[in-house]
Amino acid sequence: MKAFFKWLLNSIAVRISVSTAFVVAATTVAVATLIIREERNVLESELQKKGTYLAEIIAQQMLEPILYEERYAMHSLLRSSMVSENDIVVFGIVYDAKGEPIVKLTSKWFKAMPADRKYPMSADSVSVMEDAALQVYDITVPVIAKGLGSVGYLRLGITKKFLIKTIEDVKNKLYILSSVIIFSGIMTGLWMARKIIRPVLMLNQGVKRIGGGELGAEVGIVGDGEIKELSIAFNEMSRRLKESVDAIKTAQDNLIRTEKLYALGEFSAGLAHEIKNPLTSIKMLMQTVKEKAQTLSSRDIEIIEGEINRIDKIVKDFLAFGRPARAEFITTNINELIREMVTLSKPKMERSNIRLIEELDDSIPIIMAYPDGIRQVFLNVILNAIQAMEGGGTLKVSSSSDNGTVAACIQDTGAGIPDEVSSRIFDPFFTTKEEGTGMGLAIAYNIVREHNGEIVVSSTANRGTIVSVVLPETIEQDGLRE
Repeated sequence: MKAFFKWLLNSIAVRISVSTAFVVAATTVAVATLIIREERNVLESELQKKGTYLAEIIAQQMLEPILYEERYAMHSLLRSSMVSENDIVVFGIVYDAKGEPIVKLTSKWFKAMPADRKYPMSADSVSVMEDAALQVYDITVPVIAKGLGSVGYLRLGITKKFLIKTIEDVKNKLYILSSVIIFSGIMTGLWMARKIIRPVLMLNQGVKRIGGGELGAEVGIVGDGEIKELSIAFNEMSRRLKESVDAIKTAQDNLIRTEKLYALGEFSAGLAHEIKNPLTSIKMLMQTVKEKAQTLSSRDIEIIEGEINRIDKIVKDFLAFGRPARAEFITTNINELIREMVTLSKPKMERSNIRLIEELDDSIPIIMAYPDGIRQVFLNVILNAIQAMEGGGTLKVSSSSDNGTVAACIQDTGAGIPDEVSSRIFDPFFTTKEEGTGMGLAIAYNIVREHNGEIVVSSTANRGTIVSVVLPETIEQDGLRE
C-alpha cells in the first residue's frame, strides 16, 4: 500500500489531475464566495430601501392619530402591517415628540421585543440600525407636521429572515453548481492528463524496454505537435542506437577474434621458445654422440632427462593456464593455507637470510574456495618474494577481512618491480628470471579470477613489493571452468 501511494505521488498524470482539480475548485469557491457576498449586499440594500419606504408611508399615516392621540388608530395601522407571516414588519413602536413610547406592537410570529431607546427632539432624519441579535433592521422615521416639525416617531423592525433564507437558497444552488463544475473540472483534468501524459508514458515504456536490452524498440505515434515529433524522434533514436550497438558488437567480436589469434600467436611463440632451448641441448648431445660414435654417458643421460623434465613442466604449466582442471569449492581457512605455504618455504627463507613476520587475523571468516588452487597462488607469490630478496630481507604475511571479502597480503623488501614491466607481470611466458617459465603469476592470476577475486600488486623501487590476494566469502559458480 505504501508503494502504491508513493507511485501516486510521483505520477505525473495524478499530479496534473490534482493540480487541475485544485485550480478549478479554488476558482469555483472564490467565484461562489464573491457571488454570495455581492448577492448579500444587494439583498440587504434592497431590504433596507423597502423597509425605509414602508416606514415612511406608515409614518405619514400616523400623523393624524398622533396629533389627536388616537391610540386605537395607531394600533390598527401597525397591526395592518403585520397581518401575514410573510410580512417583513415584525414589531412597531410609536413615540411622542418627547420620545416616550405611546403604542407597542409585535407580530405573533416574532416573540422578542427590542429595548426602548430615547430620540432627541431634533432628530428629523431616517435612522437605520442593524440588530444582529434579533436579526432585524431597526428603522426609525420621524413623523413631521407642517409648521409643527416632528410630532413623534415611528420605529419599525424589518426582519432579515427572508433575506437569510434567500441567501441560503443561493448558497445551496451555488454549492450544487460548484460541485458540478468541480466534478466536471476533475473529469476534464483526468481526460487532459490522459491525453497529454499518454504519449509520455508510452515514451517512458519505450525507454524502459531499451534499458532492458530491447534495442530498436519503437513506440506508437500518438498526439500532435511536439509530442508527435518527440515520438518520431524517439523511434529514430532507438533505430540508430540499435544500428550503433550492432556495429559495436560486430567490431568487438572482430577485436576479440583478433585478440584471440594474437594471444594464440603469443602462446605459440612462447611455448616454442621455451621448448626450443631444451630441445637444442638434447639435439647437440645427440649430434655429438653420433659424430664421435660414442655411447651416452651417465652425465649426458642426466642432462637429457633434465631437459625432458623441463619440457614436461612447460607443457603442464601451459595446460594449467589454458585449461584449468575442474575443482570443487569447499569451506576453506585462508590462514591455514598461508601457514602451510610459509612452512613449506621456510628452508628457502633461512638459506636466503630472510626474516619472517606473520600478522594473521584469526577472526577472519571461513570462505568457499579451491584449496589446491589457492595454495598454488600463495606459493608462487611467496617464492617470487623470496627470489626478489637475494641479499636477504623481510617477508611479511598478513590477513584481514572487510565488506564480505578476505584478503591475504604478502610483502617483501626486495628491489621492487620496474615500471616498464609492471603491466606485463601477469602475461603468460613473461619473466625476468633466467630459469623462469613466466607462467607462475599468469596461473595465479587465472586462479584468483576464477574465484571472482582480484590480485593487486603495488611496488616501489628499492623498497619492495606488496601483493594482495582478495577473495569473496562466497562463490556463485560451482568450480573452475574447464
